[in-house]
Amino acid sequence: MLQDIIKIFFPYSLVAEVKPFGNGHINNTYKVDLQGEKESYILQQINTDVFKDPQGIADTYSRLQDVIFKAKQPITIAKLIPTSDGKNIYIDDKDGAWRMTSFIDNSYTIDVVEEDWQAFEAGRAFGWFAKACDKLDANTFKESIKDFHRLSFRLRQLNEAIEADKAGRLESVQDVVDFYKKREASLSAIENLVDEGKIPLRVVHNDTKINNLLFRGEKAAAVIDLDTVGPGILYYDYGDALRTSASTAEEDEKDLSKVHFNIESFRAFTNGYLGKVKTIVEEQEENLFYQAPILMTYIMGIRFLADYLNGDVYYKTAHKEHNIDRSRVQLRLIESMENQVEQMKEIISDALNAVVIE
Repeated sequence: MLQDIIKIFFPYSLVAEVKPFGNGHINNTYKVDLQGEKESYILQQINTDVFKDPQGIADTYSRLQDVIFKAKQPITIAKLIPTSDGKNIYIDDKDGAWRMTSFIDNSYTIDVVEEDWQAFEAGRAFGWFAKACDKLDANTFKESIKDFHRLSFRLRQLNEAIEADKAGRLESVQDVVDFYKKREASLSAIENLVDEGKIPLRVVHNDTKINNLLFRGEKAAAVIDLDTVGPGILYYDYGDALRTSASTAEEDEKDLSKVHFNIESFRAFTNGYLGKVKTIVEEQEENLFYQAPILMTYIMGIRFLADYLNGDVYYKTAHKEHNIDRSRVQLRLIESMENQVEQMKEIISDALNAVVIE
């Protein structure tokens, strides 16, 4: 099967080896080596249960390439390899969607930020990506997952879960519900500003975990996992990266005393990210950057909470309290952020007023 798929992209080459690659949980990924070639390739079967429009994803990728490969860049993305008849994706007779890209060699991934240079480089890389996409019209791009980061959609899911209380768990977690509901109005103000056109819609990555970067030595070399790229706001990328990289605990830590927002990781990432995007950031965006980590942590927290109230139907769980444990970690992280807001504002201001990093 895989040999036949590879032939669609390389009809005149012989396969030396094809094997599963990486630890991704969504797409099926394989490393491909061809006989007589030094370069390797990555073959992916796109999960169409998650990404309903694989052709749209491929078209977005092609448009990114047109911009990023137009001039020499300090960071890169993998290059899309066309099929033998020039298409950017192959749909098989069972509606399976297949994509081939170049393999970025001599690189490695990081799963957890342990040192400040890692946070800085992550910020620099994702900031570079946002700036590289600045000339693209976000309104002409499709969402790969509809309403993925839209707060009003996630709040609607939560409110429906509260109303239905399908698993009979609402009473036991009323304190968690109250915490999130108390912050609903203030965080919804950001979405209102976007809808009013006061915060610009941009082309952003939408999934800025640090393991969506490749490193060489102590430098970020490439931005990967681009299936989520599409319309959004800078806060999505900035905030979600900090939600994960600046947390001192695992996402399902039971001991909440271990959960803190690491202000030094925040500082390093912010210096890297804003150093890249400061020349494109508008004044209204500057004023609310400090809320971005809170917003993205809030969205994740209410998603876990809604799933818990619904009886754990979306996220995989290891035990019956798993989702509420996850939600409480996000809650504690928000509290830690809120306790450091003035320091966060100061760090953001300093980064925006510093010399541009090129």
